[in-house]
Amino acid sequence: MLPRHFSYQDKILLLQHGCTDLLHLAQRRGALLHKLLSGTSIFEQDIQKPHGRLHHADWLKLLQNCQQQLNSPELPFLLGTTLLHNRYISVSQCLLYAADLKQALRQLLYFRHQLFPGIYVQLYRRQQGIVLEFNTGLTHGQQHSTAMTVLLSLLLSLIKLQLGSSDGISAQLKHQPPALALPYQLHWGCAVSFNQPCDSLLIEHHLWHQAFSAANPAKFAAARRTCRQLNRILPRQRGLLEHICQLQRRALPALLSLEQAAQQLGVSASMLKRQLNLHKTNFAQLLDSVRRDAARQLLQQGCYSNRQLACKLGYSDEHNFRRAFKRWTGLIPSSFKELQNSH
Repeated sequence: MLPRHFSYQDKILLLQHGCTDLLHLAQRRGALLHKLLSGTSIFEQDIQKPHGRLHHADWLKLLQNCQQQLNSPELPFLLGTTLLHNRYISVSQCLLYAADLKQALRQLLYFRHQLFPGIYVQLYRRQQGIVLEFNTGLTHGQQHSTAMTVLLSLLLSLIKLQLGSSDGISAQLKHQPPALALPYQLHWGCAVSFNQPCDSLLIEHHLWHQAFSAANPAKFAAARRTCRQLNRILPRQRGLLEHICQLQRRALPALLSLEQAAQQLGVSASMLKRQLNLHKTNFAQLLDSVRRDAARQLLQQGCYSNRQLACKLGYSDEHNFRRAFKRWTGLIPSSFKELQNSH
């Protein structure tokens, strides 16, 4: 069985799904096309092809080239809004004509590989609302942070357009506070905190079913049909890191071995180890991240004792769990929960 995850060298994106928008935005700000394409496998004559595709590595290289040439902090925010309003992107049309936020996000999560294949989302409930937690299915890095900003900008632009404001939403970002926070305030219009454990949006419960101002069932159905047709040339594949983390989440409280994960992925253990080295990580680090994220989410969702959490996460006793949690967050579980509930 062949592995179902994609790599940097898979042509998994349409040029018309973000690449051309990014190039146009950069060129309007003085960037030179040949320098933007430098280091990629994209040629100028490819850009206008209706179904031309590019490698994920090329998309990340384009983001890097734009940052180096322009040093424009507003570019990812503008790109997110531009993608939302691109009438040739069927996923965007689904979002614009959806009945409400719940329906829109359901479509984005299902078809997200057509726009953001390197990012995956987990949803869970908190007392304050529903959390969308964003992770990368490939190696973490500056370009992935930029891609995350593009995705969040698209979502928040949609919410402000359809609901009139982004009140009732807060954003948490992993990266350090930028020197200039004005673009976040200007484009997102919601509370933003930095240096957080994960990239996420907290959306209050009442916003999920509030009717969208531009809802159109007929146009929504047409856009969704187009998305399904596109799946024939853009198959729904997960990134390697996402796939492994998903396997381990399902296996908890048991911990998978490298050999067990490799068998489920349909590759040899040595090949999986080599692939993880290319992603600048290893199997033990991935398993540790799964337990960390699961512990944080469980603490925020319910009233579990440390003993119960240790049992759910595969620790032999609560003392080992407390020690691991403090290593992850710098806090003991009770202090972390109090801090999160105060936000």
